[in-house]
Amino acid sequence: MCIFLASLVLAAASVLISASAAGAAPVRSANWSGYVAVGAHYLVQATWVVPAVSCTSGSQYSSVWVGLDGYNSSTVEQIGTEADCSNGTPVYYAWYQFYPDQRHTLSDPVHAGDKLTAFSAYSGAVLDYYDMGILDYTGRWSERMSGEASGPQPTSAEVVVGLPDCDSGCILPLANFGTVSITDAQVDAAPLSYTNPLQIVMATGSTGPNKDTVSALSTSATGSDFNATWVSAG
Repeated sequence: MCIFLASLVLAAASVLISASAAGAAPVRSANWSGYVAVGAHYLVQATWVVPAVSCTSGSQYSSVWVGLDGYNSSTVEQIGTEADCSNGTPVYYAWYQFYPDQRHTLSDPVHAGDKLTAFSAYSGAVLDYYDMGILDYTGRWSERMSGEASGPQPTSAEVVVGLPDCDSGCILPLANFGTVSITDAQVDAAPLSYTNPLQIVMATGSTGPNKDTVSALSTSATGSDFNATWVSAG
């Protein structure tokens, strides 16, 4: 497969509940699940199908995104899609963020069932900037954006199902996204599994129940695949 194109810090973006060494029990987080490759990386990308959220009443939220930095740094360069419930009504859109700047919502239409690929790339060694992009195969649109690098080479790369940050530092309720399948996940143009990444699950508190489950990685020549399955709003 050709490379297409080619948040939130611990205190503010990934609310870490418990850490683990690679190969040990999953890390528990209040707002992230998926996989994180810890170390200096320059490219992350993945493909997924936007999940259809099941809404009853009230508002709940869920994101799927790829990013650089964010696990143990004060910046994150991330891009993905949102599948939310707004007062009981499903809402879908794409977005990007150069955290700590605010999220930017893309105007392109996104629907449940759309297949997308997104990437985040670091080009600081040459031009000192970040490059991000997203391609919606189903909707037949793509977007590309760049921003000046604000620091040294990223210290992590991640493929995440999670929650958007809350301005007041709260943890938002997780929308029932069913199961989302993430495929062809790559870091530095190789399968994500080659980085021996940390597995993360969303959980309520340090000992509370999981909000979702994350499958083990399976790997092929085109990248690594995994599923995340909703359990509770938290």
